[in-house]
Amino acid sequence: MSAHAARTVARNSAFNLVAQIAIKALSFLFTVYVVRDLGPESYGTYAAIGAFGFLFIFIADLGLSPYGVREVARLRDQSDAPAKLADLHSDLLALRVLLSILAGGLTVGFGALTGRPELVLIALALNAVGLTLHGAQSASGTVLGGLERMGVGAGALVFSQLVFIAAGAFALWNGWGYLGLITANLLAITLSTIVVLRAAASVGWGSVSPARWLPLIRASLPFGIVTFALGLSYKFDTVLLELTRPAGETGLYNAAYNLVFTSAVLSNILNVALYPALARLSVTAPERLPGIYARALRYLWLLALPIAVGGAVLAGDLVPFLFDSDYTAGGVALRIVIWVVPLMYTSEFLGYVVLIGNQERRVARAVVISTALNVTLNLIIVPIFGFVGAAVTTVITEAVLVAQYVWLLRARLGALPLGQMLARPALAALGMGLLVAWLPAEWPVLLRVAAGVGLYGGLGLALGLITPDDWRFLRQLRRAEPQASEPPADPHINA
Repeated sequence: MSAHAARTVARNSAFNLVAQIAIKALSFLFTVYVVRDLGPESYGTYAAIGAFGFLFIFIADLGLSPYGVREVARLRDQSDAPAKLADLHSDLLALRVLLSILAGGLTVGFGALTGRPELVLIALALNAVGLTLHGAQSASGTVLGGLERMGVGAGALVFSQLVFIAAGAFALWNGWGYLGLITANLLAITLSTIVVLRAAASVGWGSVSPARWLPLIRASLPFGIVTFALGLSYKFDTVLLELTRPAGETGLYNAAYNLVFTSAVLSNILNVALYPALARLSVTAPERLPGIYARALRYLWLLALPIAVGGAVLAGDLVPFLFDSDYTAGGVALRIVIWVVPLMYTSEFLGYVVLIGNQERRVARAVVISTALNVTLNLIIVPIFGFVGAAVTTVITEAVLVAQYVWLLRARLGALPLGQMLARPALAALGMGLLVAWLPAEWPVLLRVAAGVGLYGGLGLALGLITPDDWRFLRQLRRAEPQASEPPADPHINA
């Protein structure tokens, strides 16, 4: 990796690391408060309202965001970049707003067709307004992302979440329920959209040409199919639970599912920071990519495996500890669905690797296959086994997606000893899990978590999972300092 690219990735990672971890920690605490305050039934309805929107959110984007980031990253160094970027910026904004209005209308219509109560339809309409605002924000954010100005997005995220938490807490305190939360979210989106649009004004505004829209949509559609399939895969089970099972089950399942997605921020930080830089390196220096792939995968597994093992062992105590005894049954779902974490970390990264190789159609095919399996299994299993069946289906779906990506990338990953790279983190996580399971159940949950983290860190050092080279790399990442012109050799590749 060149010094400039390394410095850019480090800077992007630092912004995202500080902003996202801080805000996610605060958001997690707020989510615990929301789940406790609403109770399983109301929280289930609140989660289902969000899931309804996810079924149509692909129409609001059609893949324009990831495609736009890649194209901006490639256009930025051309001699006529300013004019092209300004035109692309304007076209993206117009398209995203129009598509978001269409998606919002379809969401409300679907809610009406499925007989949702009037209060739910009002909530869906508020979400539709927020989706339109988010479309405008995302269009400008796409251009800024392609220019690797991650600080703007990170700042807007922090600002938006802080507004939502403050306004949402006020709404719950006054007993306004999930409708108050949705209104708070709309306020947060409005303000963060203003922030992003102001920041993106420096890119400039070109002409809006509907004649350019169809080629844009055609090029981005494979990305859109991926977005739709992923949204359907992640949210179809929630919608189906809401339509076919008692309302409380939706809340129990989503309480566990939210813990899984909270942990996903760790992988998202790395992937979002790497994507624009890797898109450029795939053109300018493709020979440097395998070393980056190896290091990224190893770090992701180091994070994911202890989360999965520890979560599975402590699930029965962790869920009621966080959300109160009304959610105790949700521990069963967490014990199963937590195994999505290492699979999700891997699939997200490998998906980006396929995308930067201009193989978005293959990504779309892989995601569509996994989603078709997910929908089929959910339709068969969820009406009978409820949220437990949904949890099992989620793990199977993600495993199938990872298997497809590994097959697609077999030529690029074949030189990496993936088994050896995975073995030692797995051994350390297993040792940690055995200790946590052995500790007396009477011990406080947080004390058992701390003991497990301590042992995992100790085993990691003993097994050489973190080397002096890794510490140097992480210090450079934290300080946003340039690295060497070539990526340091990863000692675990040939271990």
